[in-house]
Amino acid sequence: MMAADIFSKTVFQSIDKLVLYTMNMRVSNALQETMDHAPTLAAVLADTEICREKTADYAFYNLGQHPIWVTSRGEEIPCRVRIAPAPRPDAPLMIYHHGIGEMPYYNSWWRLFSSKQFQNVHRVCVQAPYHDNFADPFEKGFASVEQIYKMFAGSLRITEFIQSYFEEHGAGYTVVGGVSWGGITSVIYESLFQNTQAIIPMFSSPNLAQVMWDLAEMFKRPLSIEREQIDHLLDFTTYYNRCDPARVFPLLGENDLFFRYDHHADIFADAGVQCISRGHITGSWSSRPLRRHITDVLLQAHELPLAVY
Repeated sequence: MMAADIFSKTVFQSIDKLVLYTMNMRVSNALQETMDHAPTLAAVLADTEICREKTADYAFYNLGQHPIWVTSRGEEIPCRVRIAPAPRPDAPLMIYHHGIGEMPYYNSWWRLFSSKQFQNVHRVCVQAPYHDNFADPFEKGFASVEQIYKMFAGSLRITEFIQSYFEEHGAGYTVVGGVSWGGITSVIYESLFQNTQAIIPMFSSPNLAQVMWDLAEMFKRPLSIEREQIDHLLDFTTYYNRCDPARVFPLLGENDLFFRYDHHADIFADAGVQCISRGHITGSWSSRPLRRHITDVLLQAHELPLAVY
C-alpha cells in the first residue's frame, strides 16, 4: 500500500470513528433492556399505516416537500417526502432512503439527484420517523427495539404508498435505494413486497446487528445481552435472502467502519459487490461515484424483465 493510500485510509477511518463515537454516546443503555420483550418487525409493520385523514395524496405529483402522517401502534408520527417528478408520467420511479440521523433528511438525496442526468426519472426521498431534529433519531428512535422497528415500518409504509401512487399514475417501474440505514430499509422493502425493479443499498447491508456489535467492541461498551439475541432482533439477512440477487446492486466502502467490508461483503456474494476506497462518511459525501453507480443501475434496471407482482 502506498503512503498516500495509508494516509487516506487513516483519514477516512478517523472520521468514521469520530462519528461512531458520538452515536455510541447517544444510544441509551435502555435499548438493551427492551430486547427481552421486543415485538417482531412483522407485528409492528402490521400495526403501521398511512394516516389518510392527515395525508393529502392529491398533491404527491407536485414538485416539493409534502407532509405524510404514519400511525404505528397507536402513535401518530409526522413524516415528509421530497418529490421531483419527471416530465413524462411513464418515467421510472426512484425512491431514496436517507441515513440514520441525516439532517436535513434530504441532504444526500439532493446532492445525488439534483443533477440533470436524472431529470427523466421520478425522484422521491422518504423521511423516516423521528427525523425532525438532531436529537430524535437516537433519543426516540433507539429508545427500544420497538422504536427501531417503527422507524423501519413507517418508511416501508410510506414507500409502499408512494410506489402505488406513482405507478397508478403511469410510472414504468420502481427502483429503491439508500445510504446506510436507507440501504437496510430498501432491502427489507423488496424482501417483503417483491415489487421493485432494482435495489441499491450503498454503504450498507441488512446485518444491523453486526454494526451494533462492532460499535460496542470498538468503544469497549459492555453488553448485557447475548450475541444470538441481538442477531435475532437486528440481523435482517434472512430478509435479504428473499430478494432476487439479480436485482440487488450493492456498493460498499473499502475503509468503512460502520458497515465493515470484511464483515458485510459476503452477504452480497451472490449479487456482486461494487467497492470504492472510502470510509462510511467520506463515501456518503462522494457524490460522483455514488451518482455513477446509481446511473449504471438505472440503465441495467431498464434491461431487466419487469418485476411481476
